[in-house]
Amino acid sequence: MGRGADRALVAVIDLRELPLDAFTLRAGYREHRFTPRDVIEEVYRRIAARGDDHVWLSLQPKAAVLKAALALERGDRDLPLYGLPYGVKDNIDVAGLPTTSGCEALRYIAARSATVVEKLGQAGALLLGKQNLDQFATGLVGIRCVGGFCRNALDPRYIPGGSSSGSAVAVAADLTSFSIGSDTGGSGRVPAAYHGIVGLKPTPGLVSTYGFLYCNRSFDVPSIFARRVEDAFAVLEVLREELLLPSAAEMTHGDSFRFAVPRADQLEFFGDAEQARRFGSAVSALRGLGGEPVTVDFTPFVEAGELVFQSALVAERWLTYGATIERHPEAVHPAVRTAISNARKYSAVDAFATLHRLSELQVVARETLNGVACLVTPTVGTLYTVDQVEADPFELNTRMGYYTYFANPLRLSAISVPAGHREDGLPFNLSLVSNGFHELALGRVARALEAATAGAAPPTRTPARPRADT
Repeated sequence: MGRGADRALVAVIDLRELPLDAFTLRAGYREHRFTPRDVIEEVYRRIAARGDDHVWLSLQPKAAVLKAALALERGDRDLPLYGLPYGVKDNIDVAGLPTTSGCEALRYIAARSATVVEKLGQAGALLLGKQNLDQFATGLVGIRCVGGFCRNALDPRYIPGGSSSGSAVAVAADLTSFSIGSDTGGSGRVPAAYHGIVGLKPTPGLVSTYGFLYCNRSFDVPSIFARRVEDAFAVLEVLREELLLPSAAEMTHGDSFRFAVPRADQLEFFGDAEQARRFGSAVSALRGLGGEPVTVDFTPFVEAGELVFQSALVAERWLTYGATIERHPEAVHPAVRTAISNARKYSAVDAFATLHRLSELQVVARETLNGVACLVTPTVGTLYTVDQVEADPFELNTRMGYYTYFANPLRLSAISVPAGHREDGLPFNLSLVSNGFHELALGRVARALEAATAGAAPPTRTPARPRADT
């Protein structure tokens, strides 16, 4: 970014126009243009101005965050996430705040914060509060919310994506520098695709999930939402607990690499010709960066994805949420209740059969991805409106996971990267998937793609306004 970003910063006079990405805030702090307390004041002004937009389920008192910001100003200014405001999804514990996972019948006050929250605080980030979600983190649409759902920050006619809906909207609406969601089958990537922001899903085991309400404890991961690839990886560096496999030097234009794409007959766009065109353009962009596409059989990935909800794996969700569903069925969204209650039809034999088949698919996926930088697909095959999803809630939700469901059960790393805009002005995100603990290699491709497509501005469209009537 360099000089161009510096010029953009100089143009920012009023904090009301201040972007919250890490580069801008770090430069402003370094040049003493504003302080973390100034940023927190502005963020709370923005939140108040949006009204009851259902992005937040609970907020820290502004006075408490200002106190933390003041302590930060008096301490080490070289902390890696110094003064960056953020929020977490409401299935993640924060000491002293309620955890509900979108269900008041489950509500409790956490005595200790999740490990990710503790680490982010130690790195200088400033926590604002807890963000909305598809109830029990079960859904990819972002509107399975009993208390009201947040609207897409770009166009309120469209779903925000889920389940980490509030986490994505907060970043896209410039209320936070980054957000921490969770990802079981795409909850950290689908909402990113609906907002044209970055959604980084680390390998299961790379980042602690202590203090999370689990959907599938065996492969749930924290996800990172940010405006830029660099910001997401800065957060990952703070959070990671395992070593990442080394990568070659930063990719430069013309570097050769191979990337996998599904066979043409296995690509699904659900009738959306514009999404198909955008995918073709993104593949061309990767070619222009020196990439060579290699066609692979996508069938094992699809099969692994289907196991998330069409096998005994769903029983893991029952461990966390079954008691609440049985005791307070009226407090649970009907689509969520149906999805999780399917757990009761599986036996222990079914569970072992599923685990054995999943182990076989993990070997196939690992061999398929050996020798390529990543598997490249759309993050989502199409984009749906709220009205469309409400008319067909189960089928359209399932379609959202076609390109995302498989990554965690196969123990892969993945990132959803903005790759331009459609003719209708909506964003298009590409999904990059690699073998486990290859995040650094993914980052090389993601940064190069981001740089190659960042100059394409979206067509002019009417700015979206938050809605609070649901």
